[in-house]
Amino acid sequence: MKELEKSNIEWLEDRTIILSPTGSYAYGTNTDNSDRDYKGVCIPPVDYYLGLHAFNEYNTTGGKNFKNTKDDVDISVIHINKFVKDAMQGVPNNIEILFVRQQDYLKVTELGQVLIDHRKLFLSKHIYKRFGGYAYSQIQKLKNKNDTDRTALTNLYDYDTKLFMHSIRLLTSAIEILETGDFHTYRPNRQLLLDCRNGKYSLSEALEMIEMYDNQLTIAWNKSELPETPDYDKINQLLIGINKRGLVI
Repeated sequence: MKELEKSNIEWLEDRTIILSPTGSYAYGTNTDNSDRDYKGVCIPPVDYYLGLHAFNEYNTTGGKNFKNTKDDVDISVIHINKFVKDAMQGVPNNIEILFVRQQDYLKVTELGQVLIDHRKLFLSKHIYKRFGGYAYSQIQKLKNKNDTDRTALTNLYDYDTKLFMHSIRLLTSAIEILETGDFHTYRPNRQLLLDCRNGKYSLSEALEMIEMYDNQLTIAWNKSELPETPDYDKINQLLIGINKRGLVI
């Protein structure tokens, strides 16, 4: 991918094992004005494990003080060890990458596919706190009508509809995982999410919907057959195996 070719880390492109769309293009909620974001996983060379070199993440994102346009491309590539540890904690972005539709991946190597094939190992009741926690942070922003992050949307609809959409996406995603033990990053309820984004609901209706799904999430968590936490030993052995194979390439 040309964005990786621009990196000053000469080994990054060759040693990236997964590269996936993230954000609206992964969820199926993209519009004509959506920017493109990508996230990947890499296995650094052996001296980054055993020597003095260090690598955590390659990131071209401009930061929270920069607003992206539809022509912007943000790309983040994470060390596989950090990616796996965060996925075990149920970090939404990491879980989403593992459950993207196969045809949507930009790059998946043999080792990347091994990680994807074992993706359900990362699903546990941790999802409740992580997805629910992110949703809660979005909800608090939504309730603050003076939030200026997206002034145009706030002024048009009297509240931030994009934050509303993300809250519903996170809540319904967590419910799906806890109820089914599976996940679809490309959202089955994407029309509902677009309706949320496009201001179909009043602020009071939005808050009622959030409360409804929040209650459903608690019920799903209590009834879920998922383990309390991921299987540490199985994931540890998976990671060791992938790293061993990756470091001899």
